[in-house]
Amino acid sequence: MEALQEGFSAFISGFARVFLVSIVIWMIGLVVILFKEMFHSRELNLRDYLQKVWKMLLASFEFTAYGAVVVGPILFLRAEEEERLTYGMLTVAAVILSIIYLYIRKQTGGFKKAKQSE
Repeated sequence: MEALQEGFSAFISGFARVFLVSIVIWMIGLVVILFKEMFHSRELNLRDYLQKVWKMLLASFEFTAYGAVVVGPILFLRAEEEERLTYGMLTVAAVILSIIYLYIRKQTGGFKKAKQSE
């Protein structure tokens, strides 16, 4: 029973790590967007700025999940015996999130539609 509890805890921890890294990347992106808008010669349009912030949020969540699919197995192979469960579940969580994000992209028209609307 304890092994099941430890596995489930590592599974939830994998999702939490992916989301936490996504938020950190989003915050860095917000600073970049803010400086680009501040030093741009045109007037600040709040609607366009908030659209950029929203797109940055979605992109940070997506690309962090995609990146964790690649980085998770590498960390798994390089980890100590005690940490392998954590990185294995991180990889599983990243694969699940990547499948969900790809399904959402497929239903909403994919990357091509997003590029056309800009």
